[in-house]
Amino acid sequence: MTLWFLVHGCDTVSGGAVELSWKLRPASSSLEDKFVDCASGKPGTGEVRDIVLHWVVEGEPGSKSWRCDFNHGVTGFDLAEGTAQLWVTPACVAGDAAPDTYISPAIVERKVIRGETVSLGAVELVVAVSECRDPNDPGAQPARRPCICCGDGNDCTPGER
Repeated sequence: MTLWFLVHGCDTVSGGAVELSWKLRPASSSLEDKFVDCASGKPGTGEVRDIVLHWVVEGEPGSKSWRCDFNHGVTGFDLAEGTAQLWVTPACVAGDAAPDTYISPAIVERKVIRGETVSLGAVELVVAVSECRDPNDPGAQPARRPCICCGDGNDCTPGER
């Protein structure tokens, strides 16, 4: 046991980490639910599969994702030291969620220090899960926006995940 500690106990850390937790809040105040599950089950919605933390530190981008239903995530000590811009987005099964289906908190700036963890605390993502246009007939209700992850076909979720 002592030999293991001598070999593995002094790993070097080259960067900082970020910790956060999250909840999904429905965009409509007419819903009784204060929060919704990652698979809300509401008509026209699909599953929010991942929550993605994005960062840019001194011009270098990076990201880390976690399963939405974990409700908490911590990066490794992967972020370079310096000033970081940090933001969070949802991702669907078929790709990144369409920008008009959610509202995420504003980008925050934090100082990343080697060996230390930056805490973003609890993050709320406001997601469209009601009063959305029909994903199969978007022209029928042009004033309405699509729901998060847009239901069965995920037609409104561009990008690859």
